[in-house]
Amino acid sequence: MGVTTRQIGRLQTLYGQLARRTIGVGTGREERLAYVSARLRKPVASFKDLSFDDAGWLIDQLQGELGVKVPAKPRQRLDRDQARRAGLDGRKDGGEFATAPQMASAADLATIQSYFMRLGLTREQFDGWLRSAYSPLKHKSDPKIVTLADANKVRWALKGRLQAAGLWEERRKS
Repeated sequence: MGVTTRQIGRLQTLYGQLARRTIGVGTGREERLAYVSARLRKPVASFKDLSFDDAGWLIDQLQGELGVKVPAKPRQRLDRDQARRAGLDGRKDGGEFATAPQMASAADLATIQSYFMRLGLTREQFDGWLRSAYSPLKHKSDPKIVTLADANKVRWALKGRLQAAGLWEERRKS
């Protein structure tokens, strides 16, 4: 796949910013192509000759040199059934999902970890809370977060504690 027009524009903008900030870097077309050829270690006659991957790599390199923050990739949206399950499983499902439990994902566990760390809890303190009478998993003999239902119960309990402590911030844009 070839380079896109957005990538060409981004490369030209970033190179222009680099040329203004760095002594000895020219702003002309020949200097720009020489810079790109040196970075890629192959001759480049035009930005249009770049591959999609080469242009992406160059953009990342230039942004790194300039200290430009790379925008976060948008979160993968759930389809209707997955979103419904994520919102109800373990909370208000009435046992609807009990016949086919879904395993908690790494993203679910990372979210829970970020919540208890924002509360100032260590892993040992969090594990102690999971075993306590205040835990949403108190009915289990060995309280571990295995299913999505378990993860949702723990996530909602931690969210309530964060809100009570004044540490909750809504990250969605209204």
